Amino acid sequence: MGLLLSTDSNRFVPIINIYFHFYLITGLLFQFLLLLLIIKKSPSNLRDLKMFLYNTTLCQIANILAAYFIQYRALPNSTTMAVLANGLCRKFGPDVCFGTYHVFVGISSSVAMSISTTVLFRYSLIKNWRLSRFWLRILILCSHMAPLMATIIPFTSPWDFDIVRLQSIQEHPTHDLSIYMPFSGFSDTTSFRFLFVTGSIAVGAYGVPMVSVFIIRKILELTKTHSKLSQNTKRHTRTLMKVRGGYKLHKLNFFQGLACQVLLPLISYFPIITLYLVTQFTKEEFLITEHLLNIMTCLPALIDPFISFYFIVPYRHAILRIVRKRTSSTIADVTSYVPPAVSYRHSSTIH
Repeated sequence: MGLLLSTDSNRFVPIINIYFHFYLITGLLFQFLLLLLIIKKSPSNLRDLKMFLYNTTLCQIANILAAYFIQYRALPNSTTMAVLANGLCRKFGPDVCFGTYHVFVGISSSVAMSISTTVLFRYSLIKNWRLSRFWLRILILCSHMAPLMATIIPFTSPWDFDIVRLQSIQEHPTHDLSIYMPFSGFSDTTSFRFLFVTGSIAVGAYGVPMVSVFIIRKILELTKTHSKLSQNTKRHTRTLMKVRGGYKLHKLNFFQGLACQVLLPLISYFPIITLYLVTQFTKEEFLITEHLLNIMTCLPALIDPFISFYFIVPYRHAILRIVRKRTSSTIADVTSYVPPAVSYRHSSTIH
């Protein structure tokens, strides 16, 4: 019975391994497609927006690579937390895996911040603020300051993985941890450094999306009287969103795009981070939560490109042209196919 329970603790591992192979291939494919569209298909009047799109795309590519490299489970204990890595980082030892975990947390926070910064930039367009490219770059750099601090601070504390392993084995006797040996983790979850990182994760999960929702609400209030907006703002919005009909017709799509960008990190981070915090402070054990923390925090990097594909009109049209061209080419090949002539003469002789 004990062996059955021990084996059962890893029942999700094969599925998670398959998922991360899929995640790496599809995630990088769509991210690089988006990167190509940003380079090749962005109109000149989207020059400033391109900086924010580059920022988000590069953060998400790094997020995909870090998530695949570590593929971790978070196992909370009474005073420690184990980081059970199952990715390529294991080939380089527990120190590299633990370092990658901190980098992954920082990059995930940067992804959330980059999306919110893009929403803030669009708000500046609605407000018709004349921000130079210099100050836009400063805005992007400032958005990475908090994630950078959350990445660096854990490196300043001593790492004692032996304590983590011993407590993990003692407090989780039904878990088969042998497949992760030697694993790493936080040796003191009551330390300032761990609490700071946990607080940063909570702020990223709750605060950043809430601020974005507030900004979208302000945008909605401003655009209720769209006639007061500058012609440059209207032209920029028409380029981003659907161009059929007048401004009133495509305004809804503008907010749909912004809403999707904001709701994506909210849906991805809010539930799983809440469960993560519950496990940290109550020490309750949720097996699926151990895996989903990694999966959900890097999910926006897989889905976000589709938001840009659809809601940024030049990118959507470029994709549709490629699809239609290939479809038309396939249909043309089929319709132009002429079967070889068949002869009905009997060439055989009668005996």
